[in-house]
Amino acid sequence: MANSFITNLYPKPSGSSNDHRLTVDATVGGVQFSDSGKDDNTNAFDSGTKYIAMDVQNADVFVTFDTSAPTTSNGHKLFAGRSYTFSTDAAVKAKFIQAGGTSAIIHASQFTN
Repeated sequence: MANSFITNLYPKPSGSSNDHRLTVDATVGGVQFSDSGKDDNTNAFDSGTKYIAMDVQNADVFVTFDTSAPTTSNGHKLFAGRSYTFSTDAAVKAKFIQAGGTSAIIHASQFTN
């Protein structure tokens, strides 16, 4: 299995899908993209979406991709002001929690080749 994803230099937005704006707070168990208005994680993104480009806008967050809940001592720390790219599968499984006392905003866009 390849460990990288090669894509067009100029990616195309995925179908007619909307961006997601997720407010990440201190909710126990974390919040997911499905919490931004979709029914569940299986349809949180357009079916043609291959990857998600997102940025953490105003406060750091922690994220987990397994079944565990993110906490300030469990998960990967994503820093405010940085951009991240995840596969759709990873974004669907991601659970986020705020890293400090301030809720964070994550803005995510869907892309295909």
